Amino acid sequence: MNLFGLSIRCLARKRVRTLLLFAIVFSASVFIYAGWACRTASVRTQSEGKRAVGASFRLEQNEANRHVRSSEALKKIGKSTNGSADGTHVEQLESGAWMVWHDHSFETLLMDDILTLAGQQGIAEYDITTANIVVELTNAARVEDPDMEHDREGNWVSLRGDRELRLNMNVQNGNIEVREGRMIVSGDENVCVVSRELAELNGLKPGDRLEFGERNPSETSAAQQAEIVGIYDTVQKMTPVMYGDAYRSENIIFTDLRFPEKAEGREGDPLYEYAVFWVEDADEYDAVKERMKAADIAWERYDFLDNTGMSDTVASNFGDMEKLSTILLVLVIGAGAAVLFLVFLFWLGSRTHEIGVFLALGRSKGAVVLQMLLEGMLIGAAAFGLATACAPAVSQSVADYLVGYELEQEVSENAAEGLMLYLDEGTEVLGVEAAVTAEVILGSACCVLGMIAAAVLLSCAPLAPKKPREILSRMS
Repeated sequence: MNLFGLSIRCLARKRVRTLLLFAIVFSASVFIYAGWACRTASVRTQSEGKRAVGASFRLEQNEANRHVRSSEALKKIGKSTNGSADGTHVEQLESGAWMVWHDHSFETLLMDDILTLAGQQGIAEYDITTANIVVELTNAARVEDPDMEHDREGNWVSLRGDRELRLNMNVQNGNIEVREGRMIVSGDENVCVVSRELAELNGLKPGDRLEFGERNPSETSAAQQAEIVGIYDTVQKMTPVMYGDAYRSENIIFTDLRFPEKAEGREGDPLYEYAVFWVEDADEYDAVKERMKAADIAWERYDFLDNTGMSDTVASNFGDMEKLSTILLVLVIGAGAAVLFLVFLFWLGSRTHEIGVFLALGRSKGAVVLQMLLEGMLIGAAAFGLATACAPAVSQSVADYLVGYELEQEVSENAAEGLMLYLDEGTEVLGVEAAVTAEVILGSACCVLGMIAAAVLLSCAPLAPKKPREILSRMS
């Protein structure tokens, strides 16, 4: 009987042992697949409610770079010390706890970078939108939920500044429509557009003026007024960025780009959350994208999203995901090889009689080892085939977990140092793509086969110095 047929018969005869080896190799294979796939996974991040439309691009802050800059600033400030560096501030509260916060200069998109991209050939127009700014509405009432408690809030509303309101994503997506008055346009100053609900509650109309003050006013604070130029109807409620009536859709007031910083008492210190750029000719979309990516701006600070919401940022730019994937890969291969070595060693010990007979009949030790290796490879091939079918789902789950771990890692590190670090509300991972490519399959196959070969050869090593008579003398 040839070596292949003999190996098949041995595997069929020892079903329990064969199934055990199959399960071990299968488990190791799917996680080896996951390790390889996660090394090249692409990560897409964006803030809740943001969806690009049309032939456009969106520029947002990159969360990984934000964490890097925050960590570098904290190192400059030092541990357990009040201080500031690069827009990052550390302050010890009366309770003794430490709070970390960032000012607008740290969080904002840079206007020079926005203008550089807006000036690229093929860009027809662009919009800039500020972050959500909460202020006190001093001469009108906001819309409130009667079932909620409001003791900790004043008459707070949300301001969102736009360069061109018609280009705002809520307008482009059809969430809101300005049906009375007009939109805010570039060059407007101290103007706003309010919701139909807020207008009806207070009897407001275009031409009236609203007055806003700082949420926590000081003695030098001054109220700011904005003229109502339009009233919008809500087609679909905008997702609130935080909990509370100040953030509910009816209390969102759109203003010109620079008004929120005035109402907040921080004029000259804007907080731009994202910028959207519209392509003049959709057929030139890819060419315009390449020109924009070649622009000389601080790209490390940003995520550059196209109109499908896909980010050009890959795992290598998303914290230490590639490093974590490599560690996972090494641990799985090492643990799998160790377990297989022990199983094969036990397997070899239970086949002393069979091996002794083979040697007594004149078969070489090399042929015996080759048979063991072939049996392991046959089991490995079957387990790897099944693992290949399961790999996409397992790889995706592992990639999702690693990205979630990365998002929380810096918070945990700072907490261990007695600091409290707060992540932006509404920021989420839009998607993780851990594709099982031909390269991933080839790399995984080499790892699995190498792991089996190493385990078999190491377990058979004790046979090398022994003579057939010694082996036969140990037969039970």
